Amino acid sequence: MIILDTNVLIYAIKTKIDLTKFIDEEIAVPTSAIKELEKLSKKNADAKLALKLAEKYRTIKVESIGDDGIIEAAVKYGGNVLTNDRILQKSLKGKNIRVTAVTKGMVRKL
Repeated sequence: MIILDTNVLIYAIKTKIDLTKFIDEEIAVPTSAIKELEKLSKKNADAKLALKLAEKYRTIKVESIGDDGIIEAAVKYGGNVLTNDRILQKSLKGKNIRVTAVTKGMVRKL
């Protein structure tokens, strides 16, 4: 399973990248990311489209919010986290959680 962070969903919209071209495993979005997108979508068109994109993937329930929700999802459900957030990447690596980023139209493991 690969868990998507909010910023990757917005990045995919902004750059018109089809994440499924690079990911051959189940894609999941934590409820914390969904809630963040809902909040952002009130003022941001890319976030609104990212919310629609997120609906195409499995939603996984977490109790925490923000980055803590992403970490909770990774611990609870296992898998890899796809994020471009450097602070989150560092936190995940510190917990021995696999991290992947998307840059220049490519998904790469960190």
